Amino acid sequence: MANARGASETRRAIMRSAADLFAELGYSNTSLRAVAADAGCDPALIAHYFASKEDLYSAVVEETVRPAEAIREAMERGDPDAAEWLMRHAVADWNDPVQQRRILGVLRSAADLPAARERLSQSLLPREVADSGADEVKVWLISSLFIGVNTSRRMGLLDPGLAEDDEEMVRALAPVVAAFLTPQVAGGARASS
Repeated sequence: MANARGASETRRAIMRSAADLFAELGYSNTSLRAVAADAGCDPALIAHYFASKEDLYSAVVEETVRPAEAIREAMERGDPDAAEWLMRHAVADWNDPVQQRRILGVLRSAADLPAARERLSQSLLPREVADSGADEVKVWLISSLFIGVNTSRRMGLLDPGLAEDDEEMVRALAPVVAAFLTPQVAGGARASS
């Protein structure tokens, strides 16, 4: 039992260090030796848990970028408050400094490396979400909205009053998200165009 707990803690330490280094240095400039040094473990342990640097990166992305499950849950709720619930979920992630740093690191790596971009794309619509019957276009669009707003917010492209006011952010974006979550609203909007 102690060995399993130690193994689990070692894997978590490797994941934390990798996430931090990918965020700070990007995928290309992060070495497995640097991850091992930061995690305080032997580099061979990384190979024990992850087949390659790409596999480690994939695990970090899977743990860091996870909007599809929340979007699917909001779609399944089918209630008028689902969009607001989803926006609050997103804003909570955006406000977590560790999570924010890791999200931006994943985006930075995806901008530089085709394999990282492909992994990010897969995390935005994992197979289990696609297989669930969720409307893939809507999941993609909501995910893209979240990435765009979050990135604009962190780059200082949004009005500072809006960027720092979570409630205003939720109020402003919830109707847009609701248009994607609620088939009647989205259909009505298309019909009147």
